[in-house]
Amino acid sequence: MPAACAIQAGYTIDCRESIGGLQAVFIAEFGNITSVADVSGLVTGITKATGKRFYKFEVPRAVANATSSGTGSEENGSFFYTHQVVFPINKRDSTTANIIRTLAKNKCMVVTLDMDGNYRMYGKGNGLFVSTVDSGSGTAAGDRQGYNLTLSGIEKDEMLQVTSAVGLALETAG
Repeated sequence: MPAACAIQAGYTIDCRESIGGLQAVFIAEFGNITSVADVSGLVTGITKATGKRFYKFEVPRAVANATSSGTGSEENGSFFYTHQVVFPINKRDSTTANIIRTLAKNKCMVVTLDMDGNYRMYGKGNGLFVSTVDSGSGTAAGDRQGYNLTLSGIEKDEMLQVTSAVGLALETAG
């Protein structure tokens, strides 16, 4: 009997060429992205509303991450992904608080730039929302005085890889 969902490929361990962590997080209002063209999990184009763009949030080394975790239910026949992007902002002032307040009110689309130079999109179908914001002074002189943000959402599909050409144009207004 043929399988309903035929397996098309396997996986072979390749060269160790990747490095963990994020360099930057790019965020746009979900409603200002008019279309995303993707082929087999690779974003080849993003159309933004006129004058709209992604905003870049640089992140310190070794403190930000993004995940796409799959969850399935055999009983219900369902499968979905939880997308989550976590990053700090090492500043605690009124300007930064206003930026975070605006993010928290929005449904967002997020693209990350990994330490290995790959761009990845989170929240393409349903968007991400700020789910937690932690603000603190730190305790010791070397502690962070700033914010830690978590954006999360539920998606039908895993995160998508974004071509470098599209990634380099994220901050360009539509």
